[in-house]
Amino acid sequence: MARSVKESEKDLKVVYEDEDLVVIRAPDDMELEKIVISIIRSKGRPVTWHELRKELSGIAGEDRLRKVLVKLIERDEIVEMIDGSFGLKGMEVTYVPRRLKKRVRPLVPKKFRIRWGHLVETAGSISAAIQYLREAKLKGRRGRIN
Repeated sequence: MARSVKESEKDLKVVYEDEDLVVIRAPDDMELEKIVISIIRSKGRPVTWHELRKELSGIAGEDRLRKVLVKLIERDEIVEMIDGSFGLKGMEVTYVPRRLKKRVRPLVPKKFRIRWGHLVETAGSISAAIQYLREAKLKGRRGRIN
């Protein structure tokens, strides 16, 4: 069973506690990596930057979160999906990309090009590639239902 962020927070050292306030030590990068993986695993699907940032507010800032995501992507522990969300390795096979108004640049462009470059080149743009994947995966799901 995947651990929630609250369960992961329990592992962090309490610095001060009284009846109104609890102060915990911020996680180091290794602990933050485990928490990020735990969040994705507990959701059971790729999560967006905004979801991660919301879950980790008060625990880690945006720069630290970005740094940890880059490390995890470079080590192939998580995958940056074509729509910019982040999932565990293997989730890209069944994931239906979300439609986004604007796709920000990839965190690790080299890994992104290796994984998605051929599709983006064939489709002509990231937006067109997202639309193609959405349609193909949704059509595949309908075909299995019938």
